Amino acid sequence: RPHIRTDRVVLVPHDVLHYLPFAALRNRGGRWLVEDFTLTTLPSASVLKYLQGKGQEASSTVLAIGNPDLGAALNLRYAEREARSLGDRFPGSRVLIRQEATKPMVKALSGDAGLIHFATHGELNEQDPLASALLLTPEGSEDGRLQVRELFGLDLHARLVVLSACETGLGKLSQGDELVGLQRAFLYAGTPAVMTTLWKVDDRASFVLMREFYDRLMKGRGPAEALRQAQSAAMQEFPHPFFWAAFGVTGATR
Repeated sequence: RPHIRTDRVVLVPHDVLHYLPFAALRNRGGRWLVEDFTLTTLPSASVLKYLQGKGQEASSTVLAIGNPDLGAALNLRYAEREARSLGDRFPGSRVLIRQEATKPMVKALSGDAGLIHFATHGELNEQDPLASALLLTPEGSEDGRLQVRELFGLDLHARLVVLSACETGLGKLSQGDELVGLQRAFLYAGTPAVMTTLWKVDDRASFVLMREFYDRLMKGRGPAEALRQAQSAAMQEFPHPFFWAAFGVTGATR
């Protein structure tokens, strides 16, 4: 800490540190790291140059996907409220919920969106990281799994992608020490910043945190700063870091 002369810290984790929730590190006085610093991570230092300039011509269109119809056992009612609230905040948004939240529809609309928000379940496949997926509504012969290998082929122009789902920041470490997963796939597809999670997040707590996050984002805060303020607000209702420390922003956030 004596060597940090800024309130913005960019972290390039190595090996297992990719799985560490840096926001939940605590000093001797009991303050969480995120209370004092705006934190951003990068999969590798070389990625930053690649991300600079991306998203500058993003449209104002918002695409929000919430609570795809995956059966009663996987119902996420707060995720649906999360997506609908984005539609209320941003006029002209396209909101896909339940039966509308299919993979073909998401892929068709994502290329023109300036901000993309997924409030759904994520599925991690450690044996085959390219098969990790966001779960969308099945349609016909389509199982609804939007896999990492498909995301690498998308052409996105969004300034930010938010993955308000479980374990979206996880993946498999490659030889270059980058996580092969949803996070890296969205960066490769064209967005400069991605918000992901490290574990199975609580439905209601995520709703509260996202509400606070978008309040700040609409006031002109960058994604990392908006998340820091949202986490500080959420911890008033949910003090334990389980509820808010899973979320992190990766990429260039200015």
